[in-house]
Amino acid sequence: MADEIKSRYEALAVPEFKSAIPAHLLGKLSDQERYLVETLSKMEQQNSWLIGAAVKGSAAVVDLDTRQAKVEQWKDRLMSKWSLVVVAFGLAAPVALTKIVEYIWKKGP
Repeated sequence: MADEIKSRYEALAVPEFKSAIPAHLLGKLSDQERYLVETLSKMEQQNSWLIGAAVKGSAAVVDLDTRQAKVEQWKDRLMSKWSLVVVAFGLAAPVALTKIVEYIWKKGP
C-alpha cells in the first residue's frame, strides 16, 4: 500500500542498559557488592528511561485528545439541526428554481 499513513509518534524501543559505574570504583568491591552496585546503576537508567517514555506517552495522549476534541466539535457543527436544515434547503433550491422558471416560461408574456 503506497499511501500508507505513518504515525507522528515514534515506536517505543527498549535500549540496552549497562552499568555506568567506572571500573576503578568497582575494583575494591566483592563480587556480591559489585553485582549490587552495577544492578542499581542499570535500574537507575531503566527508571529514567521509563519516566521519559511515560512523559512522551502522556504528551501523545494529550495531543490525540485535543485533536479528537476538534474533530468532535466539527462533527457537532456539521450535524446540528440548523446545518441539516441549510443543507436541505440547498438541495431543494435548484429543484424549486427549476419549477419556477418552467412555470414562468410556460406562462409566457
